[in-house]
Amino acid sequence: MRARRTAVTFLLALGVIGSLSACESVQQANEAVNDASQALDKVTLCTEALALAGFTPDATDPQKALEETQKKAEELGALADKSADTTLREAIEGVSTTMEQVTLQDLSPSSIAEWSQEKLDRVARLTSACA
Repeated sequence: MRARRTAVTFLLALGVIGSLSACESVQQANEAVNDASQALDKVTLCTEALALAGFTPDATDPQKALEETQKKAEELGALADKSADTTLREAIEGVSTTMEQVTLQDLSPSSIAEWSQEKLDRVARLTSACA
């Protein structure tokens, strides 16, 4: 009887240990899925942000260029709000701010090169954050 009780206790202990190992495996699998999901989210955000940041305003119609640039800036701002990655969010916000603060003067033939260079510098930071 005592041997049977010991055997049952042993088998129950093995079951508990097995259950704990299975729970740990499930938890590790969940963490792996979460990590993969965050990586996919980052790739998606980067793809969308770089596409928006690559917008080049048409300087032949400065008013339309201003409106379109500011619209792209709003879309970038919305993407930045979705990012859990601080570095990525700040990089997207940098491009968004540059585009949001554009003026008609910035888009004039005498100034567009300087503004474009500032935007390109921000896009380079965004590209780096996406790497």
